[in-house]
Amino acid sequence: MRTLRAILSVTVLGIMVLGTASQANAQQDKMTIEEWQAALDACNQREAAASARISDLDGQIADVRRQISDLDSQVNDVRQEISGLNQQVSSTQGDLTQIKDELERVRFPDSYTVVKGDCLWNIAKKDYIYNDPFKWPQIYEANKDKIKDPDLIYPKQVFTIIRP
Repeated sequence: MRTLRAILSVTVLGIMVLGTASQANAQQDKMTIEEWQAALDACNQREAAASARISDLDGQIADVRRQISDLDSQVNDVRQEISGLNQQVSSTQGDLTQIKDELERVRFPDSYTVVKGDCLWNIAKKDYIYNDPFKWPQIYEANKDKIKDPDLIYPKQVFTIIRP
């Protein structure tokens, strides 16, 4: 805005200087008063047009500043919305972690109730226990107080399953 006004001021000053130079030339060429008046009127018209253009540009600058202000407001609104969404994501991640832990407990129980025909080998082989029959000693070690002989287990006994 200041730059535009400075340019305009320099332009008007230049026109005035040219007018003065024209005046000196006019004295040499002996311009008539009517010719001077016509030149002055032309300069005044150019000045009025420049002033009108400046006013138009000032209005456009004001419009652009309003648009920038509106966009800044919208950006702030979006930032606040993003902040709220980030909080929701954090909360949801915590919830998902809890659900995952619960699913692990359900999928891989901490205990097993013996049914007819079970043996420690077959219990350890189950995919939701250890998925490896060679891990039957882990069941035995965790339940020594309930198992006197690893070859003799009974239905309805509840064994603790140790998770790694």
